[in-house]
Amino acid sequence: MKTFKTLLSMSLLLTALTPAVAVHAASPAASTTASSPAATANTTSSTPADTTSATDTQQPEVNKQFFDQQKSAVLRDLTGSEPVSNAAADETSADQLQQADYTYMTVTGEVYSSKRGYLGAAKRDNDNAPDNTTSVTQFDPNNPIPVEQVNGGNTGAFERRQLGFEGFDSITSDITLPTVSGLGQGEQPWVYYGFDAESGKAIEAGYSYQTGTHRWLPYIRSNGFYYGDSSVQKYDTNQVKNVKFYLAKTVSSDTYYNAYFVVDNTQVLIAPTKWTDSDSNSTSVKRVTSIAKKAFTGYDIVGSTMNQRYENVQVSRFYEEQGYPWSQYKEYTENRNGRWYGTIDNMPSYVHRDWLSTSIYNGNNQ
Repeated sequence: MKTFKTLLSMSLLLTALTPAVAVHAASPAASTTASSPAATANTTSSTPADTTSATDTQQPEVNKQFFDQQKSAVLRDLTGSEPVSNAAADETSADQLQQADYTYMTVTGEVYSSKRGYLGAAKRDNDNAPDNTTSVTQFDPNNPIPVEQVNGGNTGAFERRQLGFEGFDSITSDITLPTVSGLGQGEQPWVYYGFDAESGKAIEAGYSYQTGTHRWLPYIRSNGFYYGDSSVQKYDTNQVKNVKFYLAKTVSSDTYYNAYFVVDNTQVLIAPTKWTDSDSNSTSVKRVTSIAKKAFTGYDIVGSTMNQRYENVQVSRFYEEQGYPWSQYKEYTENRNGRWYGTIDNMPSYVHRDWLSTSIYNGNNQ
């Protein structure tokens, strides 16, 4: 286990319940609605979080070798051959690849977008056709998939971005909270991170909008809700720097991991989890912006959250000391038992992007 993370976890644990930051279970005073965050159903997978130091939050230069490998793979898939080594041509190709938004499919059936990452795996049909032809159905992120076919789809409208089950234990970013308006009955915005294990365990942490007081409270959801108090509350449009959510043991001999929510190197919340060492190689990480509503039909949310941002997003994995940009890992989407998991918009008519900003509202009403 990471020595640094263990030491920091011990230090943070000793200061967990200071008078300035109260930790308590959810109560009517903490939240004025009974809604739960959207997209929080357990996300087990049949295929295949961060305590970083202050310097870890500085985004490193893009790994040139990693980029060159990706560029070569793209060019090879597009042209059918390896690119010719030429400095000027390579620079032009790299610039074109960075600026374009294209979708391509590898020979193994994985579908990628240069701007949105991994979009899903192709599905082959008619393999037994007499003429040996094969039709391919790609995952289309803009297709209005019925909410019943999206994991967590009936819990509300959301943008969910998720990395594969590669053993992630932390996520850190700067979070800009959205502007909230026009909420209907039973609607509640949430901005949060989450971890899912292949075993079916799930946990999340972030900011929950309190519809009665119009403020955002930090929370952890782990076998119940744990909320921060008014000393750590935030408001619409606030930018919250260095927001970390990670899993770590208090001491290495512990059986279970704790979940820590830290803002700008100050611990805000801690909660127990069911994570054990057996989950360390198969944990996925996600980030979500949402408006929750029970029994969401796909069309009946009337409120809006405008211009929410995640910036300088970094993640790390168990047994690694350093965090890396989210973009260096592959997002995943899969259809399992008739339901879509991972990165997805629910529904596309509600998710609107402007560069780094994400807004949630029913575009059909505009």
